[in-house]
Amino acid sequence: MLSTLTSLMLFALAGAISTVPVSVTIMILLSPSPRRGALPFLIGSLAGSIVFVGLAAVGLQLLPVRPRLKDEVVAQFGLVIGAMLIGYSIYLFVGRDRRDNAMLDKMKLRFQAARPWEFVLLGLGLNLRPKAILLAVTAGAVIGVRALPPLPSSLLVLAYAAVAQSAVVVPVAVWLRSPERAQVPLTTLYNWLQRNGRRIAAIGTLVIGLFLLGYSLFQR
Repeated sequence: MLSTLTSLMLFALAGAISTVPVSVTIMILLSPSPRRGALPFLIGSLAGSIVFVGLAAVGLQLLPVRPRLKDEVVAQFGLVIGAMLIGYSIYLFVGRDRRDNAMLDKMKLRFQAARPWEFVLLGLGLNLRPKAILLAVTAGAVIGVRALPPLPSSLLVLAYAAVAQSAVVVPVAVWLRSPERAQVPLTTLYNWLQRNGRRIAAIGTLVIGLFLLGYSLFQR
């Protein structure tokens, strides 16, 4: 159980290290009508993670994995995802972020007239990015092969979603506490992310990938 939770948190941290969700969240919070979009976007983001991980967990419980091989299956998932995260970090280091910036600029214009249900769909849609899908399905598989009772499985799914969406949860929570005081730090963070976000995401993804690879090798 401990190895499963550790692996899940590593997958969730890898999901949280992304500049797009946090940048979109901050843009919503700094928009003229943040109350119209912040909570719906948060709900959509969390719901997307829970649905993807939950469906993967339920579906992969049907895999014919013997109890003594479950730790090995989890380790194999960790090895594959660790290697893919390392490869993705290399892509972030050598690639350019013009496409992400262009997408964010288009979103910023849409926020001015978007309705609450559109923000919900946006939160759900960000869970359809290839990296997010891969990590969510893998997390669900790690939970599913354990064949745990419904309550522990549900708690693991919720824990994954909360950590994976922390880049959305934390800014919204800070803004809800004091909308006026949050304006300056959120603006500073957004500008800093536009300058350094891709590099930070690459470093963070590389570190998580290496750690996950080493941890999985140790578990074999």
